[in-house]
Amino acid sequence: MVAVELLNEVITLAEAADVAEQLGHPLDRANLTRYAQASRLPARKSKGTWLTTRGAVRDLIVSLEAEARGRPRVVEIEQLEVKYNRTPELAATLKQIHEMRAKLRARRLSPEREAKLWDELSTLAIYHTNHLEGNPLTFEEARAVIEAHRRDTSQAR
Repeated sequence: MVAVELLNEVITLAEAADVAEQLGHPLDRANLTRYAQASRLPARKSKGTWLTTRGAVRDLIVSLEAEARGRPRVVEIEQLEVKYNRTPELAATLKQIHEMRAKLRARRLSPEREAKLWDELSTLAIYHTNHLEGNPLTFEEARAVIEAHRRDTSQAR
């Protein structure tokens, strides 16, 4: 009885492609062969035919779905046709926005202010990275350590 169940569990890669399709993750036989050769899909070649199990295919699909999370997916969106009237008020507002952006681009920070902003930004980045890794220091404590390190490295130069 157990041997019959095991034999029903073993499938060829062509059958595995059908199982993947049923699970909502279409994979062709060539992809499954590559996964088997790379040991991502537990499979064995027997007399020229790759064999795997239904469970192994399910596990592969779960791992592929986990890898896909967080990646931007291409989503087709119908192009929306936006219609508007260019009123004098709208034209004046757009002109004002354009002028303000040009002023901001032309304005430069002093080198001291820019260096201070970069220091603040890097301190925040270091603190949050360490905090995510479980560092118990408060922001002020982390800032003190970072500033002490900066002073030490600048004096060493």
